Amino acid sequence: MGYKTFALLVILLSPAAAFGSVGTKGFSLGLDLHTSRIGADEPSSDAPAGTVFIDRNGGGAIMKLGWGFTPRFGLRLMVSGASHATSDPDIDVIYSSGTIEAVYYFREGEPLRPEIFGGLGGFSVESRDGGYDYKTTGGGAVFGGGIAYFLSRDFALDFELRADLVNWDTNTARIDLGGGNEVVVETPIDEDGSAVHFAFGGTWWF
Repeated sequence: MGYKTFALLVILLSPAAAFGSVGTKGFSLGLDLHTSRIGADEPSSDAPAGTVFIDRNGGGAIMKLGWGFTPRFGLRLMVSGASHATSDPDIDVIYSSGTIEAVYYFREGEPLRPEIFGGLGGFSVESRDGGYDYKTTGGGAVFGGGIAYFLSRDFALDFELRADLVNWDTNTARIDLGGGNEVVVETPIDEDGSAVHFAFGGTWWF
């Protein structure tokens, strides 16, 4: 290995040496792609005719808007959505959430910053079948951990493992009757749900 190749590896693996000390203080904007695994029922041969089963595995995107109060601690608003196929090829389900999270970064000033986070927010599962719209909503918590790897002073690659714990409390069915008329039926429920996500993307710090 020549010295030029070695020097390049040092720069790539140690961004702080090339760009100066990095931090996580101030305004940030991030975008991640993520896999989504939800706690859906498995298909069953004895299920009633017409039952639609949701694929546990899906994927989508996460947008992050944050503010670092110190180089170690910040708050961020996370909005995510993931598409899940179903046993009916004409129906897809969208699992989405909006949460406010507190995040703590370790290794202040270093390019590799492990993190832990947790927060609260709202969650929903939506689908559409012809003129029928179905939506289940509830509140819950999110927690997890990951790594922010700074390639420069202002940009980091993000790797996160996220877990959602949800209390579903409302089912809403909306029927389009045409001519601007619709019927809405809202039913209270009390069910627990969960989901796990692996996310990968980037965050810009300003």
